[in-house]
Amino acid sequence: MGFGKSFGFSLLTYIGLNFLFVIISETISGDLNDVFTVITADPFIIVLILFGPIINFPGIVFSSIFFEVTGPLSPDVLIELIGYIVSLFIAAIVAGRVGEKKGASFGGFLLTTVVSAIAISALVYLSPATLIAYMLPANIITIVLSSIGGITNGVLYGAFALLFTKTEMY
Repeated sequence: MGFGKSFGFSLLTYIGLNFLFVIISETISGDLNDVFTVITADPFIIVLILFGPIINFPGIVFSSIFFEVTGPLSPDVLIELIGYIVSLFIAAIVAGRVGEKKGASFGGFLLTTVVSAIAISALVYLSPATLIAYMLPANIITIVLSSIGGITNGVLYGAFALLFTKTEMY
């Protein structure tokens, strides 16, 4: 039962925090009305909002934050980039705390990242126009990047799920 709880809570946390950071960053930039206009025009954009950050590799996100801070500061982009890291980190902590064993915690969080990668990969077939509108290639490259990004983020942040598991390894 720990695996299911770990997966469910980490997925809900990940989705909720992604949406929260999009709302915060779009509020800062003043484009919040445009987000809801785009959602009504193309409902598949919700998949990209909720699961899109999974295709970003952690090293690329950290270097983007560095260049954002050292260059001309744009607070909305900075908040969005921080959200890419914080949402996965907090979801991993939640997976670790609700998972009853270390394997269940790690596996539940890894499944969360894999499901996110599959959602982005499915978007290639369901609505390639949505991906093209947001400068992502709607082809096999997106599927490969989302798969590699999902596994990479799952293993990297899954280590935090292992660290925050309640049970001790003796």
